[in-house]
Amino acid sequence: MINFRYHIVSLMAVFLALAVGITLGVTLVSGEANKGLAAQAEQDRRQVQTYREQLQQLQQLDKYRDAYASQIGNEVTAGLLVGVPVAVVAMPDAPRGVIGNVEDAVAGAGGTIASVTNVDPQVFDPSQRQQVLAALAPYNNEFDQNDPPAVRLGKVLARSLLSREVGNSDQSAIDMGNALNGKLINLDRRSDEAARLVLVITAAASDPPLTADTLNRHVAFDVALADGSQGLVVAGPNSTGIDATDVATVRSDVSSRDLLSTVDVVDLPSGVSTVIMAGAEQLAGGQGHYGFHNSSDAPAPQLPIK
Repeated sequence: MINFRYHIVSLMAVFLALAVGITLGVTLVSGEANKGLAAQAEQDRRQVQTYREQLQQLQQLDKYRDAYASQIGNEVTAGLLVGVPVAVVAMPDAPRGVIGNVEDAVAGAGGTIASVTNVDPQVFDPSQRQQVLAALAPYNNEFDQNDPPAVRLGKVLARSLLSREVGNSDQSAIDMGNALNGKLINLDRRSDEAARLVLVITAAASDPPLTADTLNRHVAFDVALADGSQGLVVAGPNSTGIDATDVATVRSDVSSRDLLSTVDVVDLPSGVSTVIMAGAEQLAGGQGHYGFHNSSDAPAPQLPIK
């Protein structure tokens, strides 16, 4: 019977043989051979140093590009949203840093943030359907009974937060948002003004990716939300990947691709500026898809915004 001690002895024999081989090899590979190895090591060290310097140059170039894009973007978007109340809607897993950058850009363009709403993932989870329907039941005059849960919430939020006209939200709209706060959404209402423009911030591409059904529910929510506003832009931090994202789905869905605008690089300073430009374009009655991906129409809306 082969026992544990046998294995130990066998392994010791193997290691001993390796040690002897290495010792003999080092002894034999001496003189000129060692010089060759040393020369190769020096060459490799220099190559690593070259790569390190190239990486530092690329990082400095990226820093310059971002700084340039921020400076020019601020000048290009200044005044584009003067007097416009804006609702920011954050979809599940939307990066907080991106949301903050978009809020700052709205202020820089002369607009005001009327509300920031974080949408809970349960809204798009079929296993939570009954809970979502129950939370929305008091507002059943705002949607059709055949509407799926995500569409129902989109229509209720449109009634609560948005308007195509200039003015404040009425008390029933404010009460509606307050009642849903902490249930299906987390609502930070900063003004009684009804927002005329909606900026929907989405998540980066995920691993594993979101299912097509989930993405379709997101887009159905966006379309329902857009119906209560003068314009809606879906912006994704998708500079490193756009497959299976909200932005890609909006661009391919027949109900949204000619209605909503999208930006696929909101994680870049140039993308933040493009969101503001796309929002101004929506308010002016235009529409388009912008960014780096080949599904976009152009890098940014054409100036001047008309």
